[in-house]
Amino acid sequence: MPAESATTPAVAAESATTPAVSETSPTSEAAAVHVVYVGQEPPEAWAAAVYLCGPTATDPAEPSWRPDAVAALRAAWSGTGRLVVFLPEPVPGGTYPAYAEQIAWEEDAMRRSDVILFWIPRDMSRLPGLVSNIKWGAWCDSGRAVLGAPPEAERMAYLLHFADALGVPVEHTVPATAGAALRTVGQGSRRHGGERAVPLAVWRSEPFRRWYADRRAAGDRLLDARVEWYAPAAGPDGAPAWLLTVTVAPGDGSAPTFRRLLSAQGQGMLM
Repeated sequence: MPAESATTPAVAAESATTPAVSETSPTSEAAAVHVVYVGQEPPEAWAAAVYLCGPTATDPAEPSWRPDAVAALRAAWSGTGRLVVFLPEPVPGGTYPAYAEQIAWEEDAMRRSDVILFWIPRDMSRLPGLVSNIKWGAWCDSGRAVLGAPPEAERMAYLLHFADALGVPVEHTVPATAGAALRTVGQGSRRHGGERAVPLAVWRSEPFRRWYADRRAAGDRLLDARVEWYAPAAGPDGAPAWLLTVTVAPGDGSAPTFRRLLSAQGQGMLM
């Protein structure tokens, strides 16, 4: 069943000589696009990840917009490694998983994505996109959203208002929306295992790079992460603010630990 149908902190010590995480780590992966359909496991590493969010028709005779989006991403991707595209529909000829499993897959894929690409060709009679409204509300201020809709799409004024207020890129064709998504990720940056849960908006920030370089030097491994809050830079010379929950396996072999990392604008890392 389509889920998107009508249905007291101390400042961490930071040495100026601490090595930063490489933005373009060497990789043998050729620049390629890897589509992950609903229910499938993603690859162990990627340079960038895009989630295709928007209404899914309940009528099998209604063509999906997502193959066109995949084709546009595939044609335009020129990054340093693999681009993963999360596609919340079954593999051609396949079926959806159980509804609860489908929702869990979608939520996990979205939190691991660098960009949530919204394409909402809303037609209230055949493609209302009601669930898409909920997902837009959840992700519009994440710093990762891109919004696309054709000029004739119905009841889009509220979404477009907040896209403008939040600085979300807006386009009116599928290829242009895909292009906006790829401009957001740029060349990408290779991440493996638990690193995949750190979106590029946080991964590229100096406070995270310094913190992670220190952890790697200590032999620690990042097992998972979740962005709890994000605020974009206030201006061209500013830095984003974010709150990140991380799960770390210490290098001494002890049990994994859970930490919350706060990067406040102009204040570096607060933990």
